[in-house]
Amino acid sequence: MDYSFLNGLISDGGGDLFAPYALLADSNGLFRLLSTLWVILQVAIGLGFVIFIHELGHFLAAKTFGVRCDKFYVGFDVPISIGPIHLPRTLAKFQWGETEYGIGIIPLGGYVKMLGQDDDPRQAEEEAARIRLGEGEDAPLDPRSYPAKPVWQRMIIISAGVIMNLVSAVFLAAIAYAIGVPNTPAITGATFGGGPAWEAGIQVGDQIVRVGDMDHDDPYLSYNDFRTQVVMHGFRTKGQPVPMTILRGKQRLELQVRPTLDYDRRRMAYLVGLLGPLTTQLGAPVWMDGSFLASVQPDLKPGDIVVEVDGDALPVDPRFDKILGHELTSRLQAKWDQPVQVVVERRPQEASGNTAAQRITVDLPPVPVNTLGLQFAVGPIRAIQAGSRAEQAGLQVGDVIEAVNGQSVENALELPAIVGRLAGQSITFSVRRSGDRPSGNTNSDGADNQILEIPLQAPANARFDPVSSLAGRLTLGGIGVAYDVSPVITGVDDASGLSESDIRPGDQLAQIQWVLSDEEREKFAGQVADSDLEPLPIDEQFTVANLHSFLQSIPAGSTLRVNVRRSDGTVSDPVELKSFPAEGWFWHQRGIKLTELMAVRQVDGIAPAMVLGFEETKRRFNEVLSFLGLLVTGKVGIKGVGGPVGIAQVAASEASFGVTRLLLFLTLLSANLAILNFLPIPALDGGHMIFLLAEAIRGKPVDEQLQMRLTMLGVLCLLALMAVVILQDILRLVT
Repeated sequence: MDYSFLNGLISDGGGDLFAPYALLADSNGLFRLLSTLWVILQVAIGLGFVIFIHELGHFLAAKTFGVRCDKFYVGFDVPISIGPIHLPRTLAKFQWGETEYGIGIIPLGGYVKMLGQDDDPRQAEEEAARIRLGEGEDAPLDPRSYPAKPVWQRMIIISAGVIMNLVSAVFLAAIAYAIGVPNTPAITGATFGGGPAWEAGIQVGDQIVRVGDMDHDDPYLSYNDFRTQVVMHGFRTKGQPVPMTILRGKQRLELQVRPTLDYDRRRMAYLVGLLGPLTTQLGAPVWMDGSFLASVQPDLKPGDIVVEVDGDALPVDPRFDKILGHELTSRLQAKWDQPVQVVVERRPQEASGNTAAQRITVDLPPVPVNTLGLQFAVGPIRAIQAGSRAEQAGLQVGDVIEAVNGQSVENALELPAIVGRLAGQSITFSVRRSGDRPSGNTNSDGADNQILEIPLQAPANARFDPVSSLAGRLTLGGIGVAYDVSPVITGVDDASGLSESDIRPGDQLAQIQWVLSDEEREKFAGQVADSDLEPLPIDEQFTVANLHSFLQSIPAGSTLRVNVRRSDGTVSDPVELKSFPAEGWFWHQRGIKLTELMAVRQVDGIAPAMVLGFEETKRRFNEVLSFLGLLVTGKVGIKGVGGPVGIAQVAASEASFGVTRLLLFLTLLSANLAILNFLPIPALDGGHMIFLLAEAIRGKPVDEQLQMRLTMLGVLCLLALMAVVILQDILRLVT
């Protein structure tokens, strides 16, 4: 009997070691429904196939040695009753020869029922009596029963399921690579400002070819596999730096990057704040309803590919024969406060019969910043980027920027824009530094601090690093500074309509909540999650910088309920503020959605495909072993374990990218099933093998009563584990 729900023992990496569901761009509801049903069908067939192959191994080995098999089931055919209602035990079954074949009602595994072998302790005595050819314990055994076979044959029968899973895993992966597997390559699309990858100096376009304990470079390393390696290393070392090998053009770099829990909402996955690559093809929807571009309605459509910006043709990356998204982003950011003209290629509808791409010129205006009219104090510098202009100029962590070129910084949120306007010019920062650190050109402010004047040359083009949705910090792009925004309010714009009795300088922002009317809820149905509407305290996880970024993702005129903390420590009653577009202050993102870069890895020939299939199986096998080690040693908690629902979700996610991605997931699942079913737990294959080894050593079987008690204990433990992982699945769905 094989409990395949145990395949849920795969870390979900805080929610996303695997690719997200692909967006269905087609607006036709029937098409979306059929596509979803097709994905569900693929998943059901795929998961059933893995279980079927495992049981087929047991079945064929048993038949080879002449063991009678009474049943062959995918799923369990146990009776289920709900009051007077009795559910069917099977979805389908038929008799062929001496064996009943069927699909059980509970899709958590499968089993082959051999004569004389039953994992249900309640049936053990009855089964033992059934195989005796006569009365009494001394009666000979039925020669076609499982216990009558020599130990070595029973060992082969028990291990055949695992062997079949491993062999099938190699073939599944080989088939996938022969057809072609689409994956997002481990190319840096962006790094979160102030995060570990940013601090280490990783740049857009860098290719990661080795990470963690990989023993060789992999030029085909996928972003998902990179992320898995980081998560596993983080758990294994409790956040110690992870080694990475980076290719930057012809340059090879060896870096050490320290993973952190700060970028996972549940603080369960170690990440480095690195985002995967995008293309310049527009996604669906191109922008969110209610956004600034939605109000302007430029002629952009899903599937358009941006190829030029202000007459500058975007370069095609020869590695993928596509334009990478950072090429577009860097040019738009360089003109963040100006209108730009882009050229897009648009493929006509297939029904038109015309396949030639059209080139369309589209004007994109600058996007005004959404603000609540609150100004905030500048917090200290939290990170300096390795090799940056800031590091070379002598800026240090802990410094507080007070002025730029002699002009005081009144609002920390505007500092990136202030520096962005000085692109290509000399800049002098006036920073406050505590007196116990070395300094250069300084004077004292009389409070055991020093005021330093630090000059540097700004890069020719403005650059803005993305703000994480968690633990966000603002950066001075291209200079290499990441700083906090203090929650202390320094001023209130007249346009906010606030009076000093509502919010005044010196108050600290304590909590915000986005408020939607019934009409707005209906308008943004499917685009706004319930979590977006929950009260959010301003803390280390959700900072003022996060709030600023959040405001840019919701429509101008949105209502936010704000609480502030007074100087005496009391928290004010909520005040409702409406966001509004600022005058002369623009956001660095235009608000268009780009699609993920996908590269297909395909090999020609059976031999190369089999080699890749073997390597893929070996890699997944080692991943499962490593995760189990982390689980057993307590380095990963039970919340990192997924169950049947988690498996189905990940399988559906992979299937949405194509059948070959599903085949690779089944490779992982097969390796997982092989390892977990061979754990030394009674009722699993590994438990049976332990009993057989003991029998081989002792020369006689283990006491039947002891086997029954241990098997019952094993079943109870497995049922308890099943209940826990299913509960975890339910909690994830709910939360």
